[in-house]
Amino acid sequence: MPALPQPVLAAKLAAALPAGTTFRTGDETRPALATIPDFGRARFYLWTVTHVESSDRPADEFKIQLILPGQARGDRGALDLDAVPTFLLGYSPDFGVFVAWEASFHADFSYSKAVQVQEKLLSEARGKGWAVASPRTMRGSGGDEEVRVACTSGNLLHLMRQFHQADASGLQGDDRETFLLESTPNITVVPATAMPALPAETIRRRIALERLERDHRFAPLVVAQYDFACAVCSTQLNIMEGAHIIPACEPQGTDEVWNGVSLCPNHHRLFDAKVYVIRPSLKIAIDNDAVEFFRECNRSNGLDEVLLRYDNSEIRKPTFFGRDRALTSHMKRALEVRMASAAL
Repeated sequence: MPALPQPVLAAKLAAALPAGTTFRTGDETRPALATIPDFGRARFYLWTVTHVESSDRPADEFKIQLILPGQARGDRGALDLDAVPTFLLGYSPDFGVFVAWEASFHADFSYSKAVQVQEKLLSEARGKGWAVASPRTMRGSGGDEEVRVACTSGNLLHLMRQFHQADASGLQGDDRETFLLESTPNITVVPATAMPALPAETIRRRIALERLERDHRFAPLVVAQYDFACAVCSTQLNIMEGAHIIPACEPQGTDEVWNGVSLCPNHHRLFDAKVYVIRPSLKIAIDNDAVEFFRECNRSNGLDEVLLRYDNSEIRKPTFFGRDRALTSHMKRALEVRMASAAL
């Protein structure tokens, strides 16, 4: 089964956590034990999210497969949930995001148990930074419902805090979904004093509307800085999009023009998935581990033409670059943050 190597997964996890985080388990991620500034101790179980290649399953389904070190076929596995907050995670090379399931629902499992997530959730998290799935009834649980969340690396600590708070408050099902939607970063969903609580679908509509309004303000400013062309391939058609360097929903995210790059839809999605980053020198750097993963999955056709030929090439400069010292400095710093979060 194709998967990112353990050291790569460990690096992705470390890059998503604050500076000063220490690990007790080296490159091991099943589990990884960490002490995190302003959070404390945490335990992570992390697998690669892969596409489900089966005619018996939905075409838009992705999964992780739970196999612990030393677990053999026929053996049951168990997640250690004692003493410290524990997080069951997947990392998707296709979308460049983390997924979190409720660890308590998967504490005991058979060899290679599949834990699913839908492509829609991964896609929304890639583009928006934070996505909450509607509750899903767990098979054989007597009606218990699980809420899954996907997020970009810059929001992983936020996800951990919200999951920990939801667990401590005993939130489940619809109540957990509402709480996690209200926790969407950098979005003013509803006043904290609102009573009674808004339905989840109302919150989703408000989030979508605020995101759309922000995109409509941001994109034209960014695209104009690049002469209405893709900064990577120089395509100059009326399809350009404004891509955030640091996602707008992350703590350091902003809609300032220096935090944007004009990209065609293909290069925008690959950029959001962190298949490539842009160095502060404005040269492109490819995530070779992600490329190798795509090749192992037999899904790399066209990647040479679309992306790999641009490796180490310099992107088109925005008009302000080198002319406005402050804006140029801000952009370079944002690109450094982006590289670090991608573990590149």
